Order: sequence, then C-alpha cells, then structure tokens
Amino acid sequence: MLDELHCGITKMKVLARGYCAWKNIDQDIENKVRSCKSCCDTRDNPPCTVLHPWERPRGLWERIHVDFADPFLGKHFLIVVDAYTKWLEIVVLNSAPISKMKITALEELFSCFGLCQLMVSDNGSQFRSGEFREW
Repeated sequence: MLDELHCGITKMKVLARGYCAWKNIDQDIENKVRSCKSCCDTRDNPPCTVLHPWERPRGLWERIHVDFADPFLGKHFLIVVDAYTKWLEIVVLNSAPISKMKITALEELFSCFGLCQLMVSDNGSQFRSGEFREW
C-alpha cells in the first residue's frame, strides 16, 4: 500500500511539474496528499500504472496540443498550447465550430508562429471530419 501511495504522489508531482513550478512543490504535494481525506480514502484505487510522459520538444512550435472548450457565454474556444514553451493561444469563435472555421483559425496561428511538426488532439469529433483530416 505504501508503494501505491508513493506511486500516486510521484504521478501527481510529474503532472504538476508539467504545468507549473514553485519552491518546495514536491513537499507541498506530499503534504496535501497525506492530509487529503479523499486521497486517503481512494489511495488504493486505481492500481499503479506506468506513466509515459511526452518527450520534450526540441524547439518552438514543434508539437502543439489542441482542444475545444465550449460553449461559454455563447462563445466557443479553440485552445492551442505549444508543448515547448507552454505558450497558450485561445481563438474565440462566435458559433459552433465547423471544419472551415477550425482550419482558418489554425492557418492564422501557423502564419504567426510557423507550421508545427505534430498536432495532438483528443481525437474528438471536432477533429475527425473528412475536410479537417484532408487539410
């Protein structure tokens, strides 16, 4: 059980470091997990799995991650994050995104930052249309 707790804490540390950093991040995460009732109640589940993080890109805009956050206050949002710098771009769309809108938004970003080598998505329906795949 102690190994599973250690594994869970290690995963949390790796995930947290991918998004932010501060002094004593490891110790703060360990303290939070050990004092969190929900964490203590569920620390035996799920079983420990091997974490396979993405390789760090070698340069700007080499790999981007894209997703949609929608709708909020009648707007739809295309979220694009550069994996190297963690630079965030948000494109606001006034209506539900169709393939042409997504393609236009991405082309505008590529015109500013250059073409990416790899674009990663959750393979949601927004990214599976024939027109988008062909593009």
